[in-house]
Amino acid sequence: MPLIKCPECDYEILARIGTICPSCGHTISYFEGDKNRKRYGKFFALSLIIPFFSFAMILLTSPFKSALTVATVVYVILAYMSSPLRYKEIFFTTFEKIFFWSIWLLSNALLVTMLYNLFNK
Repeated sequence: MPLIKCPECDYEILARIGTICPSCGHTISYFEGDKNRKRYGKFFALSLIIPFFSFAMILLTSPFKSALTVATVVYVILAYMSSPLRYKEIFFTTFEKIFFWSIWLLSNALLVTMLYNLFNK
């Protein structure tokens, strides 16, 4: 188990959620510090907003082949930006990893299927 310094007294404790420092009694919480909380919030917002935005963008540009091509490039960039691979250090549990990967894979599989059908109609 990795060790971290207690934020209150700098005593070395386990880097696990719920660990109580024997020196000062500080409990390690789910988000220790503002940096992780902000990254988690950004990732959560991206994983919810980007699939809907991409769907609407692809749907609105579908009548025009050139606009659909540009929308596809934008979609690929946005899919990379919202990838759980870029935010792997914020996940604490295996459930979170599986949950966010499944949401990302399902939404992108549906969008890729939609793009395939639009380009081959």
